[in-house]
Amino acid sequence: MKESSTGNATLEDVEVETFIGFCEYAYTGAYVTPDRILSQEDEGRHLGPSIDEGEEPSFNNIICHTQDEPLLDAAATIADIPDPWDSFIAGKRDKKKKKKNLWDSEPSDGPPPAQITVIYPYERLWEEFRSLKFRSEPAASSSDPDILFHAKLYVLATKYLIIPLRKQCLRSIHRDLCNFSLNRESTSVILNLLDFTYMQTGRGEPGGKSLLQDLVIHYAACEARTLADDENFAILLDSNGEMGSDLAMKLVR
Repeated sequence: MKESSTGNATLEDVEVETFIGFCEYAYTGAYVTPDRILSQEDEGRHLGPSIDEGEEPSFNNIICHTQDEPLLDAAATIADIPDPWDSFIAGKRDKKKKKKNLWDSEPSDGPPPAQITVIYPYERLWEEFRSLKFRSEPAASSSDPDILFHAKLYVLATKYLIIPLRKQCLRSIHRDLCNFSLNRESTSVILNLLDFTYMQTGRGEPGGKSLLQDLVIHYAACEARTLADDENFAILLDSNGEMGSDLAMKLVR
């Protein structure tokens, strides 16, 4: 083999940071979760329109009212005039309310209605997601974790059948997703995680179904309403039929 003669092994499909995480696990039994690095697109999403240095801000779109301008239009002034029919209609309503109260006060011979407890699917999904258990210690935590890094390391561990590392990756993803604050500004983190998971893993893995797919799509089902506010979520579902069907099954089960 080429590796035996040169003394070097090349892993073309593995990033340097992912391999470093593997080395940390091999030496210490737990890898370190790196911090998430915002891309320029994510950083720009938090900023408003820029103003060039030395340029005065424009106020062309601001409309100011002078004191001489009337702030109320004619329709608003007419609406303030009392209608003589209001008192007549109000009296009719009061009589109807009195009759209704008389009927409501009569005792009922039947048993009291049973109390119905409504459990919304999102609450049930969240309870199930938080209660998931993994037989492994998580990786070292981070204040702003790169959740996608766990998935990349999971793919490496699955390819080379490193079962304990797979479990640690799943445990770490679950911990960070439970603590993740999802909003309109951070949906790209979950969309990237979904895209990578379904592009790099299949439904079947050594030992059964894909545990990574099942975990990530479970979280997506919990946060389906928030993710739906991002139009890229619909585009992602349209591009991957397996992802869409898995999400639908999670929501209805």
